[in-house]
Amino acid sequence: MTPRQWWRSAATGALATAALIILAPVTGQVRHSADPVRGKQLYYRHGCYGCHGFNGETGERRLVGSPIVERPDTFVAFLRLRADLMPLLPSTRMPSFPVNTLSDAEALDLQAYVRSFVLHAPDPQDIAAFRKILESAQGTYKPAP
Repeated sequence: MTPRQWWRSAATGALATAALIILAPVTGQVRHSADPVRGKQLYYRHGCYGCHGFNGETGERRLVGSPIVERPDTFVAFLRLRADLMPLLPSTRMPSFPVNTLSDAEALDLQAYVRSFVLHAPDPQDIAAFRKILESAQGTYKPAP
């Protein structure tokens, strides 16, 4: 990815996040007794694992700890925003999920499943070999005497 592509991607992400904050219902009007079991079925049916991994912590975009999945109304707004703005922000990375593809109830089930993910990845500083590679690349590696 070139620096120009990175900045373009970052600007698009910032724009989408700002729109979510503005457009998401403040009062939490989206209500549904979410079912993570149904959400898991939807996660696999819609191929979410292709980019987010089977546990939400690998792949193209990590879901664990993402602010987009914290609030149900923000999560649903994100899915809808992608559908509404797809012609303005073309991307093949995240598919659109309009209401006729994924109902609000299904989106909340999906969000409940995604929120059940737990980060298992170790801290990179706890991986000795990785630390040595980084130190070597930075020119700060000192072999043990």
